[in-house]
Amino acid sequence: MQSSDNKRKGGRLVGKGSALATFLTEGGGFLLIMLLPALLVLGFVIGLPMLKALVLSFDTINFRRPAAAGTFGFHNYEKLLFDAQVWNSVWRSALYMGGTVVGSIVLALSAALLTRRIVRFRALARLTFLIPWTVPAVVTALVWGVMYEGNFGVINRLLEPLPFIGRVDWLIDRQTALPALILAQVWNEFPVAYIFFLAGLHSIPDELYEAAQIDRASAFNQFRYITLPQLRTITAVIVILLMIMGFKSFPIIFILTGGGPAGATETMTVLTYNTAFRKLDFSYAATLGILAVLISLAMVLAYLRVMKRAENGSGGAV
Repeated sequence: MQSSDNKRKGGRLVGKGSALATFLTEGGGFLLIMLLPALLVLGFVIGLPMLKALVLSFDTINFRRPAAAGTFGFHNYEKLLFDAQVWNSVWRSALYMGGTVVGSIVLALSAALLTRRIVRFRALARLTFLIPWTVPAVVTALVWGVMYEGNFGVINRLLEPLPFIGRVDWLIDRQTALPALILAQVWNEFPVAYIFFLAGLHSIPDELYEAAQIDRASAFNQFRYITLPQLRTITAVIVILLMIMGFKSFPIIFILTGGGPAGATETMTVLTYNTAFRKLDFSYAATLGILAVLISLAMVLAYLRVMKRAENGSGGAV
């Protein structure tokens, strides 16, 4: 029995060896040599910082407790598992991502449908919707900070005529701070989804709409039974991209609130920054960074899965 197992293992090894030899003799060796410089650069700029962060997460480097430096172990990960502040920040990141995704998709799809139908000034309209994407996130945060100002901000001035709505301190009130940040993020990033939706709408054959018009289908039914199914895969791609962008968003949150008031907007990225550069606990910040990488990696894998399905032609227009 053991002999047969050894034979099978030997057979698999021989098979793998022959496959490697075939790959190398058919030009794979030359391909590896050509890719080697790029792989080395990627390893230096991506792999090395990741490795350093991983090592740092097992260390104890806290400038407020220098005596504990050099203590290696899983203590940071044990602390993370029972740290309510961390999991609250993960929950806020999820809320932030969800709000950003929903708001961006609604706004981007509406803008794409509008600019697809209009004939005059179409280029100008498209350029207008792309302008927010050209504005740096820092500038976006400063502009929206002025608009949200309680005394002279334009948001309160616009809401003054409405009944039952008084002066609101958008970035100071715990109830309004996070939605206010989400709105600024949506304004800054919805053009990404807008470009995808616009390309997806142009890939839908006009014959489908012509047939629907012959059958006297209403505009709503055309949107429901033609447009939405054809945009199914591209919507999935947009959702994952916006989730990644929302999860790693930092400038808008940090500049407008810094994670306040009282931690109401402290997302995962802001908590990591505050842990490292305000609490000076670099090892625990590295541990939070590893957790953030794992969450981002899960979203990237979902993105690759969706793209693979799209390449196989199983999910509508891309």
